[in-house]
Amino acid sequence: MGRWEVEGGIPHKRAILKATEALRAGQVILYPTDTTYAIGCRLTDKKAFEELCQLRGVSPEKSLFSVFLPEIGAIGSYTVGVDTPTYRLLKRLWPGPYTIILRPGPAIPRHLWHRRTVGFRVTEYPILQALLSELKEPLVTASVPPDQFERYARGVPEALDAGPLPPDARTTVVDLSEGLARLRVLRVGLGSVTELEPFLAPSESFQEA
Repeated sequence: MGRWEVEGGIPHKRAILKATEALRAGQVILYPTDTTYAIGCRLTDKKAFEELCQLRGVSPEKSLFSVFLPEIGAIGSYTVGVDTPTYRLLKRLWPGPYTIILRPGPAIPRHLWHRRTVGFRVTEYPILQALLSELKEPLVTASVPPDQFERYARGVPEALDAGPLPPDARTTVVDLSEGLARLRVLRVGLGSVTELEPFLAPSESFQEA
């Protein structure tokens, strides 16, 4: 296993290249994000996705994974039902610590068609940006519990180690799968809900993380 130190969230070219090589070879890797560590693989790689499920101990049909997109503009290919007002809201939230639940579009591969909705993320975290830029393809990803980093690191061929990450850092999860009129905040995390307040029912209130 290759374990590369990327302290301070700074991407190192050789580490990014090695991680990308592993992904293109159909492997699952471990890497830091702007919230937690995660394991992931190429979105289009069915065999690697099945391995990702095995590492997480879940079946593909019951998996709860997210997809990291390289930029906001890619959302049109990977989702359906994103109208102009929804896209404007996404541009205010992304890049940032938000997981947005949307309906999958035509570019979502067949092995994920069982999912009625998919969580999407866009981040400006430098390591992930470098990885996505080199890979030129979205990543399907699952978070790693903080106390299980070493176990997951031993189970993958490449690990990008950025040292300790802030504890209990989570994204704010927003369900937009039924449009702005039925927007739901499923979890409040690092992402502020201020931009979401105009779309929330009057009875809903949330405490910032």
